[in-house]
Amino acid sequence: MSRKKKDLPTYCKDITGNIKQWDERDIIFARTDLSRYFGTESREYKTYYKAHADIMGYDTRVNNIPGLGKTGGVDTPMFEAQFETVSKIAPESFVDGEPFRDKAMIPPESASKKIKAMARLLGADLAGIGPLRQEWVYSHVGRSFGNRDGFQKTGSPVDLTGHLNAIALGFRMNYELIQHAPDFPILLATARGYASGAWVSIQLAQYIRMLGYSARAHHLYNYRVLAVPVAADCGLGELSRAGFLLTKEMGLGLRLSAVTTDMPLDYDSPVDIGAQSFCDSCEICADFCPSGAIPRGRKTEYNGVKKWKLDEKKCYMYWRTAGTDCGLCMAACPWTKPSNLFHRFMASLAAIKGPHQLLMVKADMLFYGKSRSRRVPAGARVAEGSKHKTQRKIRLSRPDFLDPW
Repeated sequence: MSRKKKDLPTYCKDITGNIKQWDERDIIFARTDLSRYFGTESREYKTYYKAHADIMGYDTRVNNIPGLGKTGGVDTPMFEAQFETVSKIAPESFVDGEPFRDKAMIPPESASKKIKAMARLLGADLAGIGPLRQEWVYSHVGRSFGNRDGFQKTGSPVDLTGHLNAIALGFRMNYELIQHAPDFPILLATARGYASGAWVSIQLAQYIRMLGYSARAHHLYNYRVLAVPVAADCGLGELSRAGFLLTKEMGLGLRLSAVTTDMPLDYDSPVDIGAQSFCDSCEICADFCPSGAIPRGRKTEYNGVKKWKLDEKKCYMYWRTAGTDCGLCMAACPWTKPSNLFHRFMASLAAIKGPHQLLMVKADMLFYGKSRSRRVPAGARVAEGSKHKTQRKIRLSRPDFLDPW
């Protein structure tokens, strides 16, 4: 069944004012990099926290907690090897470069078909093309890994004004591993999604440059754009209550990368899969959020947009305490299910706005509710109001290639 298309992404009706560009230095991962790669005595560290004294206490507490993967034991390298490899293909020489001198004169419609076909050939599960809105471009570089060679320096202005178009790429995460959230296997699913996104995006950007056009890849360790709203503009899905992109094909169970370019391309229409009305009435992700980071109730205004604003401090503190990137909201979402006939039928019904959308929620709890992993990792705090408080006896069997975690 084809997806229902709209002229504008559904979030546009929630825009209430000017949207300020994000400075990547302010995101929580970039702040973690400050102490890890620059050190607490560095000029960069002291300068940043002199201007942001209000978050220094939180950041210090977080950085004193061991990083992700600590629960994996002998299997931790399965997670770390993927991220380490992605870091090697993150420098500017991989994600960017000079276009070839001779331009291939391809009509935009044909060029779009070729690029999306190439993306799928390389391994993307979803590919869409749309305009690059400058609101979704970072204002300054934040993640430079200690100003490592090959990376733009922290604080460098970001300029993508020459790139009018974006290609959003989606990569399906392993469903069985997602179901073990918040335990170690979810990290393997996350790492594989990001690694696939990195490899495909740099090859796709190189392909476009060989056609004679400027192109830049954006992946885990070298994003210059906000991947979720870019993907919504390119027609992959909608913004969700949990803060992830929600797609009809994969629910929340995907990772994103992107390519931006000046190549003339035809756009895919944004989609309306009924996610706004669905998420408005469904709070399963909030019920299962152990940190209380996912808001309940209606949207609130933030940076010129009405949205369900994730509390990233609560979320990331739980990540570090649990030793994984949690993923409980992803596993709990009624849309994140195997692509079988039953789920496709329920998703088609849920994509039509109305009270019947709650049938998908009821069906989810009936058919999948008892099989979810809902264990709280040792030492992890659980927020008041979360339904994720006690360990259930029902557990999924561990993947046979993993040691007990």
